[in-house]
Amino acid sequence: AVLAEIVVVDDGSRPKVSDTFPAKLREELGVKIVRHARAKGLMQAKSAGAAESTGDVIVFFDCHVAPQAGWHKAFLEAMAVNYRRIVVPSITDLDIDTWTQRNARVGVNKCYLTWDADFKWFHSKNDDIPILSGGLLGISRRWWQETGGYDADMENWGGENIDQSLRTWLCGGEIVALPNAEVAHMWRTDDARTKANYQIQVVKTLENRARAAKGWWGNFSVKLHDHPDMAYTRWTKMDVSAFRAVQERLGCKPFAWFLWRFKDIYLDAGLLPERTFRLRHVKSGRCLTYMGPPGTHPQGRDTVSLIKCGELPRTQWPSGPKDAQRWHRANQDARNGGRCCSGLRVWNTDQCLSAAGGIGTNICEVSGRNDQFLRLTGEAEEMDVAPGQLIHPRGFCLKKVKKGLDHGPCYAKGKLKKPVWEMIDFEVPRETELFEEERRRQPSLFSDL
Repeated sequence: AVLAEIVVVDDGSRPKVSDTFPAKLREELGVKIVRHARAKGLMQAKSAGAAESTGDVIVFFDCHVAPQAGWHKAFLEAMAVNYRRIVVPSITDLDIDTWTQRNARVGVNKCYLTWDADFKWFHSKNDDIPILSGGLLGISRRWWQETGGYDADMENWGGENIDQSLRTWLCGGEIVALPNAEVAHMWRTDDARTKANYQIQVVKTLENRARAAKGWWGNFSVKLHDHPDMAYTRWTKMDVSAFRAVQERLGCKPFAWFLWRFKDIYLDAGLLPERTFRLRHVKSGRCLTYMGPPGTHPQGRDTVSLIKCGELPRTQWPSGPKDAQRWHRANQDARNGGRCCSGLRVWNTDQCLSAAGGIGTNICEVSGRNDQFLRLTGEAEEMDVAPGQLIHPRGFCLKKVKKGLDHGPCYAKGKLKKPVWEMIDFEVPRETELFEEERRRQPSLFSDL
């Protein structure tokens, strides 16, 4: 038989899973229950399930999913090619009233790593996945054991996907998307039935993410200093010797190789900016300023304002980015073969300048998206527009108005005595310096892929 067993991990549930899952049915289906008397959290629950399993392939599924017919065949065929390959299904939408799949064409499964040790969804044409989104995956028992499974010091929820992804890619494995294997997933919505029945300890999640970063990023872990929330984790004092042991045993590559392996994200989409800068509105002398928090935005969008250059803005958030006025070019541009750049990103955040509705920011789409196609015009313009304007391909430009910023007509060539906007205060960010240093130190690691 293909299926060795189904292991259900009861992580301190009330009532017990065994009280609501009839013993006769469990026997018929080949279900084992592993119970923790008190909740130990996601990583320890999954590790307990893996330890109890016996098959050559371990598949992790959340309890709120519905795997679709044929998923297992796609898993086994793909994994037979390479035992170091982790496979991820197309994660679709689950109708919780009928427990059936809907919207199969809009499945997701690819994420990339951000500098706050978090992850973001993105779309691409190839099947390689830089970062796992979480718990829907297949892994060979051999690779699970060789890589050491989940870090034993991570607790509660979150960060394990960052760790597992980096230990796979850096240590000789790969993570592959399977568009022909579909698993419908219950997403969190306004429906009360989709609300979590457990508490996520925010500091624990931050600690887990910080552990993964310190364990795998090497010198790049200094980037955590750019994100104020990471100070609560005391990451500089964390013992990551367990990561070092895996790296030495498996001969893992340095983190810079991961950035090169996914240069379509980190170079072509601008996550390793050539330089950062301020955008000064010339007439007012003020700079374009992001009014949101650093790192991952909890609401996905925010506003921008014009504030005195060099000043920190007062916002509704407990903390802001290291420099809320520092931007860089970002996102792939299909017009030049998918290379950088088609938009403008706030440094050390997940936010890009957007013209959707009003002028503000929203989550960057690294593959490029119409509302984020904003750039500063230059001297050699094909269009009949003067240099020094923030322009959108639809032909409008960003203008200062009484209430802030808005769309407006662009000035034609020869109709503008001085630019509306200019880039000032250029800096090469530390992450880019570190990457270039590593390329010079170990050039053989950065050959064409």
